[in-house]
Amino acid sequence: MALIQLRHTINTCAVSLKRLVMLLVLLAIFNVPGAFAEWHSDTQGIMGTEVSVTLWHEDTELGRHAIAAVMEEMHRIDATLSPYIDDSALATVNRLAAKEAQILSPEFASLIDKSLWFSKISDGAFDITFASLARYYNYREATGPSEAEREAALPAINYRWLDFDKQTRRLSYRHAKVKIDLGGIAKGYATDRAIAILKSLGVRYASVSAGGDSRLLGDRRGRPWIVGIKNPRAAPDSGEAVIRIPLNDIAVSTSGDYERYFIDEASGERIHHILNPKTGRSANTVMSVTILGDQGLNTDPLSTTVFVLGVDKGLALVNGLAGYDAIIIDIHGKVHYSEGLTAPSP
Repeated sequence: MALIQLRHTINTCAVSLKRLVMLLVLLAIFNVPGAFAEWHSDTQGIMGTEVSVTLWHEDTELGRHAIAAVMEEMHRIDATLSPYIDDSALATVNRLAAKEAQILSPEFASLIDKSLWFSKISDGAFDITFASLARYYNYREATGPSEAEREAALPAINYRWLDFDKQTRRLSYRHAKVKIDLGGIAKGYATDRAIAILKSLGVRYASVSAGGDSRLLGDRRGRPWIVGIKNPRAAPDSGEAVIRIPLNDIAVSTSGDYERYFIDEASGERIHHILNPKTGRSANTVMSVTILGDQGLNTDPLSTTVFVLGVDKGLALVNGLAGYDAIIIDIHGKVHYSEGLTAPSP
């Protein structure tokens, strides 16, 4: 009987010892910096769209701080460049630049300079003065300008009305009805800024998106990021993609006629936010344009430019720009690729 009791005591001690070892291991793990490092993400409504950040970092607290820093930067850019915030720099310029030249911040000036460059190489297909007419559209209420308003505003859509001195950063409007909107470049620029902030904080793996504009930092820790190109005619919340592309360290911008639109009850026409500057009406030869390149500052305006130009002229422009590629879905649903991409096998 004593032997049985002794064995029971020994076994109990052994079990206790195992539990103690396991407890010590768990405590050690909890005290190792980064032992529970994981992916972190957040999504907020900023810049009139959804801004999403996903990243991985060894230090959980630093990862959370990095996300907060990105969101803070997105809010700052929105407060500076939104045409809908009365005291933003852009709204102020729109009020005063037709009266007297305005001195822009270096950041604002660089965006104007880049916008004008795209206007020149595309013969006006990209034109930030489209806002002279676009302000009459309300996609939520399915309303647009009257023909009288369209005819009155159309002459103001011309990037040549912008008198910009790059050296002094002075901008003035040479037409009283000119308004500008940087919506075709600001979100791509914002994703670039976000990635720069994440790099400065030691983040190596991240994805930042603002609506149709994304920047990828590194890969997904040994796997590529998978970017889907949406089916332009799928249900809004279906998430259906017609093409999925594995990508790393790249900027991706998509412009589509499904982002902000309404269907005109009388004509059945799809009225969307990508206007052809020459006609003041929605560009209607393609449904979606995706641009791949190194900077959102370029992929964002380029996707709009190609959308307005259409398949042939759009591909010709992209094929002439080193380091950029395009995937275009035309109005009939056919997919077209730039020279740097190979169409996937059926």
